[in-house]
Amino acid sequence: MLQVFHNGISAELNPDASSLSLSLQTLEAHLASQKERYTVLQRQLEQLEQSVASTTGSAAATASIKRTRSLPNNVSFTQEHKLAVLVPYRDREQHLAKLVSRIDRYLVAQGRNFTIFVIEQSAQYLFNRGALLNTGFQLLEGSDYDHFAFQDVDTIPTDRGNVQYSYPAGAAPLHLTPYGIHPTANFEDFFGGITIFTRKQFEKVNGYGINFWGWGREDDNMRQRLLLHGMLPPELPAVPKRTRRFYFEHQKHKKALEWRVEGNGSEVHYYGVNPDQPYGDARIVSVQPHLMQETTTGLNTTIFWINSVQTYGTAVHYKVSLFCDHAQTPWCDELS
Repeated sequence: MLQVFHNGISAELNPDASSLSLSLQTLEAHLASQKERYTVLQRQLEQLEQSVASTTGSAAATASIKRTRSLPNNVSFTQEHKLAVLVPYRDREQHLAKLVSRIDRYLVAQGRNFTIFVIEQSAQYLFNRGALLNTGFQLLEGSDYDHFAFQDVDTIPTDRGNVQYSYPAGAAPLHLTPYGIHPTANFEDFFGGITIFTRKQFEKVNGYGINFWGWGREDDNMRQRLLLHGMLPPELPAVPKRTRRFYFEHQKHKKALEWRVEGNGSEVHYYGVNPDQPYGDARIVSVQPHLMQETTTGLNTTIFWINSVQTYGTAVHYKVSLFCDHAQTPWCDELS
């Protein structure tokens, strides 16, 4: 087993090294160089904290980045729980800017003790939401954050909705955007959008599966993990029924490509296509049973490298690269 980072960064690799396209020796050499780089990045983050602290003198500082904000007169931060808002991200800067500004104001109004973390993936491979959320969670290992909001960049809470980003009350995670509340969800078992897990809940299911490169399905796999651990149904927001866009706003964007596969055996072709296109002889990669039902990948198999860390408004912004096991997911770098 390889320890990719230390001092709270715990990306570990468990599978047989013979199945990896990247040699063990090459990976070890790369990790050795990255440990030194991580130490430098830690110093940079400490300098950012000191700089903001000296500017604001805020008593409501978090352990990672001091927030440059003032609270309304009738609001005070609750210290019982500490929330980390994790935003998996790439190539939607306009959406990100709006989300960070809105979510910051929204959670301040709720009196939350929180920090927003943007986890941006490099352009090397297809986008992997599950692996990015695992990465954000592992970056905070050893911290005092005890619950985690997994927040899509295109789903923004409305001020009038006031859906509470609260600590899950029971054994199941809190799903803030179920069918009927999420502005675009079109089936009842929908588990995407925004969910909140306690640290123990997320560790119990081993985080998100990491074989979902490209658009979607990692949330369906998470639902399967919750089912196997007796953690369904999820807790839901205590709000009355309204129109679907009352509680959350959906930022419009170009429809993501759906990854499909044609052929069998050695003659296999992966390609991205608009989800509305006819299938023909193709199959959707991410809905294959061995992917939808697997629970062996997750926190224990997520490998990442930190490229930089800086502030983005009131958020902490990590830029990371992910590792792809080409033997298991050969379509990960089918960029188009």
